[in-house]
Amino acid sequence: MDERLNNNLKALQAEVEFHRQNQTLVDQEIKNLIADNQKLSQQVGVLLKEKLQFAQQSLDNDQREELEELKKQVNLLTKERDSLHVLWQTSQKTIDALDIELKAYQNYDDGHGKQNSNDKRDLEYKLDTALSDYVELEAKYKKIHSELNHIEKVLKDKDKDIIHYKEKCDALETEVENLKRSLDEYKINLTAERKSRDDIKAQLLLSQKDCVDKIKREAEAKTKVAEALQLFDVVTTQKNEAYKKIAEITEELDSLKQNVCQIERKAEASYRKEVDELKQNYNEKVTDMLRHIRNLDAELVEKGLLLNKTMRWCKQKNDMSSVDPKLALAEQRLEAMFQELVCSERRNIQVVCEKQCLVMDIQRIQDVHTRERKRWEWEGNLMKTQIEELKLQVDHLQKSLNESHEMITKLQSVLSSRTELNQKMVSTKEEELIELNKHLENQMELNKKWKESYIDMTEKLKQRLCSLQRENKELKLQLNIPQLSSPSTSNGS
Repeated sequence: MDERLNNNLKALQAEVEFHRQNQTLVDQEIKNLIADNQKLSQQVGVLLKEKLQFAQQSLDNDQREELEELKKQVNLLTKERDSLHVLWQTSQKTIDALDIELKAYQNYDDGHGKQNSNDKRDLEYKLDTALSDYVELEAKYKKIHSELNHIEKVLKDKDKDIIHYKEKCDALETEVENLKRSLDEYKINLTAERKSRDDIKAQLLLSQKDCVDKIKREAEAKTKVAEALQLFDVVTTQKNEAYKKIAEITEELDSLKQNVCQIERKAEASYRKEVDELKQNYNEKVTDMLRHIRNLDAELVEKGLLLNKTMRWCKQKNDMSSVDPKLALAEQRLEAMFQELVCSERRNIQVVCEKQCLVMDIQRIQDVHTRERKRWEWEGNLMKTQIEELKLQVDHLQKSLNESHEMITKLQSVLSSRTELNQKMVSTKEEELIELNKHLENQMELNKKWKESYIDMTEKLKQRLCSLQRENKELKLQLNIPQLSSPSTSNGS
């Protein structure tokens, strides 16, 4: 099992390292693609900005110059038209005044007759000069009118050119808006690609984290399996030691029980012997003491009787005569007998004390026996409790062994499921890597197409700008012709 697990772990570690290497390569390719995309986007932005600035500057400059020139021409033409109109009005007024004077002169000639010839000549001269002035004014008026018509035509043409330029400006603005829209679309595509790149990075990081977590879990599972095996070995050793201890303790208990039984028997035998001996000695001493006490009582009674007799006799003697030497001897004897009685009482007290000492010894022996017996009972109960505790420990160890067996089976099942899951995850990761490679290939193709389309668009824009510049130059050349003719007419006038 250990060899298989080690082989499986080595294979998994090799696959994980292979996947890590592939992931590093994929990360490098993604970073390169991102850098290329950023460079392309920067180049596109710079080129578009330059083109827009150039187009706007050129269009603005050209349009401003043309508009200023057109405004100047229009102002000059309006001034010329106003001056001509004033001249025409003055000439018309002079003509009307001359007509009125002619009519007045004609009426005057008809009503009053002929005046002097000098006045007539003066009037004719005035008429001739007025007619010549009138003819010149009519010629100038016709000339100015033709110039006005020509200028109006030029203005109409220039208005048409302005409308055409406005349409071209609108078309250019629409093209600029379309370019801006395409730029926005390209920016959106770039943001989408960046988001997809970020998502791919996040997925790669998650996959790396999952691989690290799986490796950690596998290591933890291995450590747990090793710990479980160690626990199993420890539990088996503890079980064997417990069985050995139980056997030793049972042997010790049997030996202790035998020793306790022997000690109890010996103690009972010795106690019975001692008690019997004490009883015999006590009975003998008691009988001796009782005999001695009876003898002493008899002696006391006899001596009491003798004392009474002697006392009576002494009283009689005292009553009858003085003290006799025999009475002194009798008193001495009485004192001796009294001392013997006192000694006998002391002996009696000693016997009672010895009796009490024997009773105390018997009680002490009984207390010692009861203590020993209680101690033996306590030791027996303690051994029983130890036996029960050892049995409980054995049961607990058996349960822990069963639990460890169950844990080992569960861990084996978990390891098998984990290996299956790892294989599935490896297969899924391989599929994801294949999909990512396909996605990267598609992104590369899209980037190539985008570059090609961008190059085509730039070329088209360059061609369009060149054509617009040519048209602007042609229009400028066309507009410069009437500008040169207009000041000549103004000088002639």
